This record gives sequence, structure tokens and C-alpha cells, in this order.
Amino acid sequence: MLKEFVALGLYSDTAVNGVDASIFKTDGLDILGEVVSITRPYSMELKTKILKALKIESMLDISFLKEVDEEVTQHHIFAVRDLLEKVKKIYPTVDVIGFPGHSLLHKVDDRLSIQLGNADEMAGVFNCPVVNRFAQADLKAGGTGSPVFPSFFEALTRSLEKPLALVTIGGISSLTWIGPVGELMAFDVGAGNIILDTWMRMRLGAEMDFDGIWAAKGHVEEKLLAHLMQHPFLKQNPPKTLDRNDFNPLLRQVEGLSIADGAATLTAFVAESIAQAARFLPQKPVQWILTGGGTFNPSLVRMIKERIPQKVLIASELGWDKDSLEAQAYGFLAARSLNGLPLTFPGTTGVQEPLCGGMIHYPSTEA
Repeated sequence: MLKEFVALGLYSDTAVNGVDASIFKTDGLDILGEVVSITRPYSMELKTKILKALKIESMLDISFLKEVDEEVTQHHIFAVRDLLEKVKKIYPTVDVIGFPGHSLLHKVDDRLSIQLGNADEMAGVFNCPVVNRFAQADLKAGGTGSPVFPSFFEALTRSLEKPLALVTIGGISSLTWIGPVGELMAFDVGAGNIILDTWMRMRLGAEMDFDGIWAAKGHVEEKLLAHLMQHPFLKQNPPKTLDRNDFNPLLRQVEGLSIADGAATLTAFVAESIAQAARFLPQKPVQWILTGGGTFNPSLVRMIKERIPQKVLIASELGWDKDSLEAQAYGFLAARSLNGLPLTFPGTTGVQEPLCGGMIHYPSTEA
């Protein structure tokens, strides 16, 4: 019999805005109790350090990485404390924490996935198991290590009409297809918010194209868009996954455009990549659901809807808290890990058989 846990999940978003934290009861198959979530923003100082840590040359500076690792860990610890204070009457204790940390690097060919964050320290502070390194077992077994959310999405959409496609637009875009009887397929689609954010930072010093305003007043260079869509990853059959920076070299190809035209063309590139991913699916979805930070960009949502003939919904239209879904997913996966349930599947990462994952860190028993 599966054990029920009060699970707390954490997520440090790819745009490095802050840490989301969610708590609820689950057995790793169903979401059984009320979900409560908060966000703890990063200070500008810590955000700057994390962005610096993401650069390859900084990854060679061990002392700097240790410093950032400790600060990121402490920020997550404060987020957990804030949430536990908020829910102490509903959930007086927490049974397990899903702590992915902040991703630095994910290279499938090298079987390498690196994150900031000290799970042992977290386990000691809260005196409960902490699960991290969700990709490592899958990578070691020959899978792509990502995406890992499909089992959570299956639980979340169990009552909805199938087949459906759920697209998470974060730093990169990933798609989960759920079939009529719960079949799972998932893969990274292509670029997401990172390429747009990097463009705006390069050209304007802005964090992002807020509300898609620049893309809305720009012109999509269709010929250039068609050229961008020839990227080999977009033609590669699933399973497949990306590192957050894999598409950044494409920015050189739009350097001659105005800020607005570049924003419009790159936004169209993200939207077109999502729409074109339908060709890999076993059956056409009857509906698409969009979630992740990209759904706050009206220009991107509009362009996606223009390119997809089926019904397209935003997660919030279903009553979901789209701001915290990733954090919820990691709490759910942590419970699955403790119950020995698989996190990855042949149809999601290419691993040969369903595989449990996650590294479990227990509190020290030392006095």
C-alpha cells in the first residue's frame, strides 16, 4: 500500500526571479490535500551571482560556486520556513521535500546534470527526507534525464478529455502528451523564455519582454523565421532534451533586426517550434494546455493559438496555479521517489523501462 506524505516542493525558475514553494498531501499517484504555495523572490545581488554561475567560465571557479551554492540553499530554506509558517494549522509537519535546486548544466551526451543547492543541509534543518538529483538515475541508465514531470501532469489532468498536450514554457519549452488511457510521451520542444529574455537583456538591458509589448509592435521576419526553424534539434525525433543555453547561438542570426522585430521573430520562433512539435505525437490532441512563465506573454500565447488548430487553454483557465506547478511537481516526484514509483518512462526520456529516481537525503542521526 502506498504511503501518503505531506510533500513540499521547491522550484528555482529559469529566469532567476525567485523560488516557488508548494505543500500538499500526496501518495505520488494522486494529489490528496489542499495545495498552498508561495514565492520568495531573489535579491538582485543573489540573482546576479546565479546568472554569473551559469556561465561556463564561472563553473571552473570552485570557491565562487561554493559561495553561491550556500546562498541558494539558504534562500530555499527561508522559502520553506515562510511556507511552513503560513500552513502550520493545515500541515503542522512536513514529511518530504523535493529540492531540485537551481539547474546549472544539463548535458545528455556527457551524462551530466549539475544543480546548485545542498540537500543534506536542507534535510538537517527540517529533520525530514529531502529528494534531489531527479535526472541522474535516468541519465545513468541511458535516458535523457528530462522531462520528469509527466507523471505529475497525468495526475493533474486525469479528469480531462484525452488525448491532450501540455506545454510548459519555461527557459525552454517542453511538451507532455497524455493518451486516452494514460499513455505518456514527453520531450523538450525547443527554445522558450531564455532566448527572448537574453535578446531583451542584450539589446535593451531589460529582464524580459514584459507583457510581450515589444513583440506586439514588431514585425516577424518570415524568411528568417523559416531559417531558424531549420535547427537540427527541431527535426530530431524524441526523446530529446535541451540545456537552457543550447539555442542562444541563434541570437547572432537576428542581430541585424530592430529590438521590436527581433522580439517578434524570436517569439514566433518559440510559438512555431511548439506548433511543429505536433508532428511527433502518436495522435492529435483534442486540446492543448499552456503553462509556465511564457503564458504571461500575451504575444507568445496569441502566436501559439494562431498556429494550433485545436482548442488551446491556459492553465489558469482550469483553476490551476500556473505560478507554482513546477514546485508542486517536485513535491509530487519526491513522494513518488519515497514510494518507489517511477519518475521516467520509455516514452518520456527513452530509458529502457520505467525507472524510479531521485537521490534521498535523510537527516543525520548523529547527536
